[in-house]
Amino acid sequence: MDFAVLINQILVLFTIIILGYILRKREIITEEISNGFSLILIQVTMPILIIDSILRIELNRNVIRNLAIVTVLTFLSYLFAILISLVFTKKMKLARDKKDVFKFLLIFPNVGYMGIPIVRAIFPAEAVIYTIINNIVYNIYVWTYGIQLFQNNRTEKGLHWKKLINQGTIALFAGFLLLLLHLPLGPIRGAITIVGEMTFPLSMLITGSSLVHIKGFSFLKDKYLHYQMILKLFIIPLLALLILYPLHLPKMIRDILVIMLAMPCGANTVIFAEKYNSDKLFASKAVFFSTLLSVFTIPLIIYLLNLL
Repeated sequence: MDFAVLINQILVLFTIIILGYILRKREIITEEISNGFSLILIQVTMPILIIDSILRIELNRNVIRNLAIVTVLTFLSYLFAILISLVFTKKMKLARDKKDVFKFLLIFPNVGYMGIPIVRAIFPAEAVIYTIINNIVYNIYVWTYGIQLFQNNRTEKGLHWKKLINQGTIALFAGFLLLLLHLPLGPIRGAITIVGEMTFPLSMLITGSSLVHIKGFSFLKDKYLHYQMILKLFIIPLLALLILYPLHLPKMIRDILVIMLAMPCGANTVIFAEKYNSDKLFASKAVFFSTLLSVFTIPLIIYLLNLL
């Protein structure tokens, strides 16, 4: 693969994060503006990005079987990540809001902005369809289990079904409906793509602006941040590879599933943490640090995949 393309994509992320940090330091992005950006992301750009991802699917006879395999295994891969998060956080002595953020960070990687370009760079065009399916399943989990992590207060238990009706799940239904009906959207289709793509730079700007609260490199002393990095960037993808390898799946499908789990922590964690008053500082640290380390860990995981 072209490692220069891979590293360049990660550096693009850092450039926007640094810009967000500078704008916050200069008070061009204020707390009020950051909160406004978060609302725009949650209520507008992220749901529209879901619709855009669904509308990009182009089915043909050669990929239908693989699509079915990818869909089932992707659902299982995120369930696997949820189980790992529950096992490893069970005995962690963390405040509830930080533990919920820790779980969300472990389960939900940056599969959109980093995952799709990386897969596009190293696999045939067909692989992009599988990555979009991964993103769709990802969003189903984010807007069901993921949002529950933040919405539940200290006393609530179980899944509150009414909360599953939100911008994300509505966008999923709307996207599939539009895909099945083949409606001529005209300029609306172009607007959907443009607005959806706003999610990535806005997410990175908010992440960068949140880093203004970090003083020096003292945050590296947080042992839970190190636990997060080891689990997220090494343990989860390597365990997934060990489980998938004996199944004799098509190599491209297996590799995509592992690579998606090996992505750094998703920037949307910062957005949700800010919206629901959880530990957004820990979320910002984890997104920043995991993205930095992924410059080295993603090529390593891809190298291991190429050996098998």
